[in-house]
Amino acid sequence: MKRSNLAIALSLAAALPFAVQAQEAPSNTWIEGSYVNADGDAEGHAVRGSFEFGESNFYGLAGVTRLDVEDSPLVLDGRELGLGYAHPLSERTDLFAEAAYRDMEVEVPGGAIDSDGYRTSVGLRSGLTDRVEGLVKANYMDGDNADGEFSGTVGGLVKLTPTWGITGDVTFGEDAEIYQLGVRASF
Repeated sequence: MKRSNLAIALSLAAALPFAVQAQEAPSNTWIEGSYVNADGDAEGHAVRGSFEFGESNFYGLAGVTRLDVEDSPLVLDGRELGLGYAHPLSERTDLFAEAAYRDMEVEVPGGAIDSDGYRTSVGLRSGLTDRVEGLVKANYMDGDNADGEFSGTVGGLVKLTPTWGITGDVTFGEDAEIYQLGVRASF
């Protein structure tokens, strides 16, 4: 009996530094580069980022994406610019809301087709451990060529250092599943 109590006490003591570090709130100032795959039919890259405005919990967000459609001359270029707000629920969990303008251009032989719209999202971001952060959000998109589409996103960040990490997320929508895997620098 004494050995098992000692083992539990040592395990808790060893885990204490990780629990203290886990109390850090998710950063809203970061930049990342990602590989993107949409339904296995289109793949490419994205650069996206976020910048928090002081201690206000408001942040700006932006991103660009370029996808090549498989077995086709089509190229999809997307741009997004928006604003978000993160409301702390605890020392390591934020409830957030975002609104963004979206512009999508489809390059076709002989020209391009342009589509404008917007995205709104509500979700949770949390430091699950000292090195792992999780994200879940609900999205709504509308625009020229979309009639109000809902989707959900699940993602995570594994911190390699306090600045660098590996990110990944999956967005499940009515029309597509989009996978992203990237490298993030958080500040």
